[in-house]
Amino acid sequence: MAKAVPTPTLVKYDAPVEWEARGGKRGQGQGYSADGRKNPRVPMADILKSVIPAREWEEPGGKRWTQLPSSAPATRLDVINLQEQLDGQLHVRRARESGVCPVRQDLYAQAFDELVREVTVDSPERGVLVLRVRDDMRQTVDAYRVMFESSTAFGTRKAVQAEQASTDLKDKVRELEKKVAILEDEHQDLQSKCEEVAKAEREKGKEEKQKFDDEMKYLKNANNQLASLLNSMLHGKSK
Repeated sequence: MAKAVPTPTLVKYDAPVEWEARGGKRGQGQGYSADGRKNPRVPMADILKSVIPAREWEEPGGKRWTQLPSSAPATRLDVINLQEQLDGQLHVRRARESGVCPVRQDLYAQAFDELVREVTVDSPERGVLVLRVRDDMRQTVDAYRVMFESSTAFGTRKAVQAEQASTDLKDKVRELEKKVAILEDEHQDLQSKCEEVAKAEREKGKEEKQKFDDEMKYLKNANNQLASLLNSMLHGKSK
């Protein structure tokens, strides 16, 4: 039982009736008059209670109140007033015109419940059928809500996983960049060493070539001197 007075609703209710604190008697809205006699509207009241739940609350002083849906038939003016109240509440409570809006959904649910009440008062059988349509519609909406929440949770998990994967990839990229930097430094060192070795080999080659050329020149000079000496000796003998 609610501890505070229920909020206003688009559903039309009878005037609230106080529950008697003792004796087990209930107010007139529950099917009994003040003197305990049975209310002749019990069948319709029972049907309405099964369609639209009664509102019950308790005041801070301990008084308990109950309020049953009205069994008064709806007129054309009542329907026009219901539409005006619905439009007014949509504006006052700033309901969104499109998309998911709990405020708009609550107000349209109240308006539909009032229509169910009006149809039930006019024809209980038709009211019960409309009630089945309402319950099926709400079950469908609830199923879509569950699917939406599940898909949202799934999307959130995937987003978190993607963010984690992105973080891991960024860490791996930074690690690979460090390895690349180290390998580049090693490459620079090896390249410098290769250049030094190549330069040393070129210098060594030049020295070896110069040494070879000097030796060849020396040998040629020695060969020429020996040839000249040999010729001179041969010419001296022939004389």
